[in-house]
Amino acid sequence: MQVTENRVNQVPNIFLILITIFGSITLFVQPFFSAPDEGTHFGIAYTIFHDGKSNSEFGRYALPVDVANYRNGSFVSKYVVEKGDFKKNKLEFNLSYKKIQYLPQAVGMLIGEMIYPSFGVIMFFGRLINLILYICGMYFAIKKAKTAQWIMAIVALFPISIQQAASLSYDPFFFVAIFLAFSLVTNLSTKKEPLTVKWYAYIVGSVMMLFLAKSSALAMGLYFMTLPMVLFGNNYFTQTIDKIWKLCDKYKKTVILLGILVFLLFLRYEFRDYGGLLKGSQILLNTFTRADIQQNLDSLLTSGIIGNFGWLNYRLPEWLVIIDFIFLTIMAISEKHVDIKKRMIVTGGIIYFLNIILVSLVMYFEWTIGRLKMLDNLFVEGNQGRYYTPFLICLAPIGLILQKYIKIEISESNKKIMYIGFSVFNFIYFIVLTLLYYYTNDGGVNFLPHMGDLIKGIN
Repeated sequence: MQVTENRVNQVPNIFLILITIFGSITLFVQPFFSAPDEGTHFGIAYTIFHDGKSNSEFGRYALPVDVANYRNGSFVSKYVVEKGDFKKNKLEFNLSYKKIQYLPQAVGMLIGEMIYPSFGVIMFFGRLINLILYICGMYFAIKKAKTAQWIMAIVALFPISIQQAASLSYDPFFFVAIFLAFSLVTNLSTKKEPLTVKWYAYIVGSVMMLFLAKSSALAMGLYFMTLPMVLFGNNYFTQTIDKIWKLCDKYKKTVILLGILVFLLFLRYEFRDYGGLLKGSQILLNTFTRADIQQNLDSLLTSGIIGNFGWLNYRLPEWLVIIDFIFLTIMAISEKHVDIKKRMIVTGGIIYFLNIILVSLVMYFEWTIGRLKMLDNLFVEGNQGRYYTPFLICLAPIGLILQKYIKIEISESNKKIMYIGFSVFNFIYFIVLTLLYYYTNDGGVNFLPHMGDLIKGIN
């Protein structure tokens, strides 16, 4: 009992300390406009409290980071000291449900503009409030989760997660929505008595956050279909659902075949105007299984889940990504065992797979053939690994099944050491890469010789 209590207390607290330190450092080290599409996010968030008409295209703010300004040191005068032309923009409230995920950074940007109207100050305060949302939301989700706390803490502290948390992206809202939904489901799946009004409010609030975050986040809604029916009382509806689940358990192979058939029909429908089922399936296969065709498969998709930074300019090496995935697997298998329904475990795998497919379809129709007009392309362009990062926690319960076949026992104190060690190493690697890429004249290619010359000059 004491071990359990210590575990419940230490995981979120350790995470809170590390994310506060890592996030604060990233706020100052990460260049302005250096996160993917951060200029566009700046424009969208800015118009929540300003005249939407004058910024409807956001073109004036859709700027990538100017690397040269950081390498020659002029970024301070350009972004921080020099005032932007913001006085023409009238204060006006333009919040819609599609912009709610930008509200935290918009509040911070408004505060920054009042303090000093430069791009740098406005962005810094927007990033700061976004980071605070991320820290509070993830801490609460990890603290309340009944299982997979270590996995949640690891994923929430991946370098790519930290980069996005300390940016103007809507990803912090997206990550928090996924984590809170997962945490809620772990609580509901272990309850044995009917839900009170409080828990129904939690469910409604969680579903609303998923709806507001991103369309692919709605895949998490499948989890709520797996909840024990005892939570909803003993009535005709709950009895019917229980019978359906018992039939699914009895006829597993038939259910699997029906699931595959439904999936194929779904793909056939989606690609009905673009070559049909076979061509659509080939496009997806090329995207995720043919690194010779989709040459960004390893760099953007696989490595990107843990760390592909800036405007996809630099990333963690694949050897480190492999080690991180091994570490994640070990921690999942060594998690404290909790009795949950098998259907929840299976559904977690389906959700992760479904998210990959849904994101790929959106990127193909809206980006590959929509924006880029690459009508003959046989793979999906624009996919990034960070789209899949928060959903990794859905795979954590699979470790509960693997515990029957693989025995890995790690004490909580050793888990703590391993977690801190891996997280610190990953973060230092991320920060060093960022400093070398943005703050040295040659991107750090000759870092050691230059350091040697500097030391010789001092002597």
